Amino acid sequence: MFGKAKCKLCGDEVRFALRHLKQKHSEVLSDKDVAKLNMSKVMEKYFEL
Repeated sequence: MFGKAKCKLCGDEVRFALRHLKQKHSEVLSDKDVAKLNMSKVMEKYFEL
């Protein structure tokens, strides 16, 4: 099963990382550098597993 990840930006414990970024940190997803990264790199950069 999947566990929760901790957001490095706000400290929230989240189960759905992409949805969390869309809702609470939409400025991150609009950044062109982040748009080029794959999901595993996004997870490393913004979440602690």
